[in-house]
Amino acid sequence: MPVKPRIAIIGARGVPARWGGFETVATELSTRLVERGFDVTVYCRPRYSLPDRPSSFRGVRLVYLPAIDRKSWESLSHELLSLAHALTQRYDAVYVLGFRGSFLYAPAIALGQRIFFNTDGLDWKRRKWGRLGRTYLKWAERVGVRLAPKNLIADSQAIAAYFEDAYGVIPTYLTYGANIVRPSNPDIVRGYGLEPRDYFVVVCRIEPENNVDVIVEAFARVKTDKKLAIVGGANYDSPYLAGLRAAARPNTLFLGPVYTPGHIEELYGQSYAYIHGHEVGGTNPALLHAMGTGACVLSNDVAYNREVLGAAGLYWQRSPDLLRQRMEEILADPEQADHFRHLAVARVREHFNWDRIADQYAEYFASRLPVGPTVAPRPAEPTIAPGEGRAA
Repeated sequence: MPVKPRIAIIGARGVPARWGGFETVATELSTRLVERGFDVTVYCRPRYSLPDRPSSFRGVRLVYLPAIDRKSWESLSHELLSLAHALTQRYDAVYVLGFRGSFLYAPAIALGQRIFFNTDGLDWKRRKWGRLGRTYLKWAERVGVRLAPKNLIADSQAIAAYFEDAYGVIPTYLTYGANIVRPSNPDIVRGYGLEPRDYFVVVCRIEPENNVDVIVEAFARVKTDKKLAIVGGANYDSPYLAGLRAAARPNTLFLGPVYTPGHIEELYGQSYAYIHGHEVGGTNPALLHAMGTGACVLSNDVAYNREVLGAAGLYWQRSPDLLRQRMEEILADPEQADHFRHLAVARVREHFNWDRIADQYAEYFASRLPVGPTVAPRPAEPTIAPGEGRAA
């Protein structure tokens, strides 16, 4: 009987996904790697996890460790404790989501631990960081590249190209996927004070680089009776969020984080359009999630988003007037909105199928570890309804 490769994932807040992109990736990937013969552990932070803190999730072992409850120290402190625990477990590989704590892994690599880094999406470009934070994050990126130049994974071709240009290394391109979901329960969105096809929706962490301020201002200039629903919260007390609330018009609803299974899919798929404001971060799971529900997408026009959305939506630059024009254009042409909804689902089905991507990850790890299962592609996952099957 073949020995199962043991892989740990560090850098996600928790599984199942309840917060952001890395959590979605950790949830979808870890469970599928288990199905493909891997033994997978994900390190979680209690405050972002399920209240009962289950010891496992769909075959994935979950380990909960504390973190310093401060914006600048939370990730680093949790990574340090996670790595210390991981070194006692003799994993065949540790997959680290992002470079923020890259220097912590130098001793582990020196001791022979196989460390793989997901390059993330140029975290040092995020506007929420001050000069000191950006300088540190750029340094941490360089350290990660030097520590593991042959063990880098990029979720975006544009990100991979950046690392080739900046450092002369070529990360392996392994993107993210999405589930195709058919929204079918309008009463769910009505529970949030919305009506199907009568609102625009934004789903993101409330941070400057997601351009929620641009979206709020653009919506204020659109003559429409439709509403704007903003789903998501801020990690800590946020003056940015307070400013958004003060500037928003009355028909803008701040729904906060939405965790109930099946609800986020309904909010995406029952909307008139989903507005994607992310400007950094590579391949963004929120954009893929929206496309998988058949949302009509209006996306911020950056290379990472174009790589994902292609011709399956409309684009806007970071300007309230330009976004206003796109919103008015799609409001005036419901048939075009329907056309983009169909294109979005087709693009997910063709390019971002989670099972095919998990096969690629399994093959990647199996080729780099001393033990491994024989990786056989699994059939594509069927279309599922909200609240069924995998977590959002």
